Amino acid sequence: MIDYSDLRLDSGVECFVLESTTSTNDYLVKFPFSKDVKVCIAREQTAGKGQYQRTWLSKKDSSVLLSLRRPFSVDVALNGLSLAIGLSIINTLEDEYQVEHLKLKWPNDVYFKDQKIAGILIENTVQDNHQSVVIGLGLNYQLDASFECDTPWTDLSKICSNLPNLVALHEKLINNLLKSCQYFEQHGFSGFKSQWHQYDYLLGKQLELDYQNSRTVGIASGVNEQGALLIKSDNTMIEAYSSEQIRLI
Repeated sequence: MIDYSDLRLDSGVECFVLESTTSTNDYLVKFPFSKDVKVCIAREQTAGKGQYQRTWLSKKDSSVLLSLRRPFSVDVALNGLSLAIGLSIINTLEDEYQVEHLKLKWPNDVYFKDQKIAGILIENTVQDNHQSVVIGLGLNYQLDASFECDTPWTDLSKICSNLPNLVALHEKLINNLLKSCQYFEQHGFSGFKSQWHQYDYLLGKQLELDYQNSRTVGIASGVNEQGALLIKSDNTMIEAYSSEQIRLI
């Protein structure tokens, strides 16, 4: 059994470690609104959540499964937050564990070359003058050969020369996410945009999208100051704020 009792998080953070839960995001969403920062770590998720009602697949003690709940002022525009969180995850893996060849597939997936290794899900509610933002992270750690997923995937055990300690990995990810949230609150996505270009998985790739009631083909051309995906189609630059209607071709 993995022991999280030595987990050292920034002061003032309340942490819940669960044997099993449907979803770490759902666990934190159910708490009454507060200005406290909460973290939930699960050894297992029975109904992990991805974007647009998709399922995040995992196996017990084989993935980082965590969520962070943090309040933001309603004056803070959350556009681009998932990109900032993705950059924080990559920076942690690069700086602490020397993992290379990581990319971010707009708006919320971390890739190693052409294989998915992590996903991000952000949910928020508004009450009075604050937004309660829940940031969920699923990161493949050590999945065995029986793991099945339609999306090409990899995990840290396959790409790290020395597999990180799972508890230490949680600690470093969470503390860096907290720092990134604080920086985002002060600077918005503009404080992260200069990093985006080097990690942009879609840059230069051909996409098909639903635009003005028709199917359009364009080339991914980076992101704007709000973190929207820029797609160049003929002489038009399209700004996409949702990935639901975009397909890589």
